[in-house]
Amino acid sequence: MEDLTIEEKCENLMNIVVESRKRFGKMCVDYEQKKSLMENKLLNLQLETISSYRFKPKQTLPNIEVDEMNQYTNDFSQEIKSRQKRIDDLKKRLKNTQDVVLQLKSDNVGRKLRQPLTAEALLTKAKSKHV
Repeated sequence: MEDLTIEEKCENLMNIVVESRKRFGKMCVDYEQKKSLMENKLLNLQLETISSYRFKPKQTLPNIEVDEMNQYTNDFSQEIKSRQKRIDDLKKRLKNTQDVVLQLKSDNVGRKLRQPLTAEALLTKAKSKHV
């Protein structure tokens, strides 16, 4: 070993370093794979535990009977129907009132009745017809 040159000694040492890196690198890769596998197993175990756990609510919901709920919805729908009927009736009355107003505006007799019935107005009207 003493008769080896410095270059050969460096080369031997470098080979040892390369071989140890290969061996320890492979061990590190195996370690990382095993570590990942164990982490996945732990996460799966935690997920299974959490998914099977029954959480208790902070406040319990009141127990509403189905009949009571149906009665409430029926009452609510009846109220909506009655209000809709009132609205439809109001629309119909408004339409009737508009028709009556239009008839009164187009009525000649009604227009004549609205004119003043004083003697002076009748005289001026008669004079305007004769001229």
